[in-house]
Amino acid sequence: MYRLLLIFTFAITLLGVSCNDPITITDIPGQVEIPILYTDTFSVNARTIEGEITSTYDLGVNYSTYLLGELDDPIFGKSTSKTYIELDFRSGTPSNFEGTTIDSAVLIIGYDNLGFYGDTTARYDIEVRRMIQQLEGDTIESNQVWATDPTIIGSRSLIPSRYDSLEILNHVEEGVIDTVGPQLRIPLTNTFGQMLLDADEENYLSRESLLEFINGLELSATSDKSAMMGLDLGDAANFSGINRLRLYYSEVDTAEIFDFSFTSRTASTFEHDVTGSEVANYLANENHNGNDKVFVQGMSGVEVEFSFPTIEEVRERIINRAELVYYSVSDPNEVDIINAPIDLATLTYINDDEVRTLTTDASLGVNPGPYSTILGGTPVLVDEENGIYQTTVNLTSQFNTVFNRDFLTSNVILTPLQRSERSSRSIIFGSGDTQYKPVLKITYTDI
Repeated sequence: MYRLLLIFTFAITLLGVSCNDPITITDIPGQVEIPILYTDTFSVNARTIEGEITSTYDLGVNYSTYLLGELDDPIFGKSTSKTYIELDFRSGTPSNFEGTTIDSAVLIIGYDNLGFYGDTTARYDIEVRRMIQQLEGDTIESNQVWATDPTIIGSRSLIPSRYDSLEILNHVEEGVIDTVGPQLRIPLTNTFGQMLLDADEENYLSRESLLEFINGLELSATSDKSAMMGLDLGDAANFSGINRLRLYYSEVDTAEIFDFSFTSRTASTFEHDVTGSEVANYLANENHNGNDKVFVQGMSGVEVEFSFPTIEEVRERIINRAELVYYSVSDPNEVDIINAPIDLATLTYINDDEVRTLTTDASLGVNPGPYSTILGGTPVLVDEENGIYQTTVNLTSQFNTVFNRDFLTSNVILTPLQRSERSSRSIIFGSGDTQYKPVLKITYTDI
């Protein structure tokens, strides 16, 4: 049996690309003939569907990229993201702030370039407010909202220098200039900084007492152009990296610094408004949806459902390899715009309990790395002049699972991997396109 499986594997690697071409293997004792066939003539339908709410915090999961800003275009409509953080103690609780005076307070967060999308020349107007509710729960969904104090305690208007280091005047050592990596630095009001210095000692006895005192901070941003930035709020950046709320203060004639860190409980709230957009037309017109193109985006935006009306033709066969190939497009002539398609896609389906879950192939790719070696899902530029990308995703194990359980649907839903950390989007050619329509390629054993 083991030798037979090896022969199957070897035969698959020798397959050509012509449709319905059989390969017969006879190099087996007893002259057993094993017909292996390849076809790419299956019908593939695609349609744009409303996106599912996603989690932006899960206990034990180290999310790193958090999104800030707003994307607004005629195709996908308007998408916004706010980010919420909790304060923590970086190196122990403060010993004594009595008699100290605030010089300045700065919120410092490193950039994460994986989250940047849209116009790179956009100017962001960022505002910071205190939360009057705490983040709660082991899972936080992207549609959750929290009450905040309307008072702005920090603001900054800037065009991010996400690749350039910064020179910062050292507060403690006079005349010394420190060079630091790319980071977002938001000055907070001295009123807020002095409040932190004047707080009762009981507020600083533990992390829990600090959270009851401050609750958290909300970061929001508007921009003069369609753009979104990525912030690195992963555990490494929070606990040992550059992320902090830094107090510069004076005690008598001595300049001092105290740093608050952030907890791992960080969350985002996403809002999508497709009113008046091209996507809205496709969602509303069921008959037209998917004929020429379909749409998928990060955060909790729209997704694509693929269905395979003729897949039952191979239900009684052994699926050796099944791949869905689709093509997306971005405008290569746009200047100062990050518009590449979603960098890594995955597939989900509705399981026995009517719950969305990863396909079998996607589940296999979760632990071994890199993820894309098992599932695929990485776009490859195949036509640089016209900005055409090809993406291939593996459905081999999924179809075998479906064929072994009659009540499971073969439909799959295309969605970005780590969608809560991605603001990118893809425009995909639909099933009615003559050149770049989605194709299902299957190699199977006819037994």
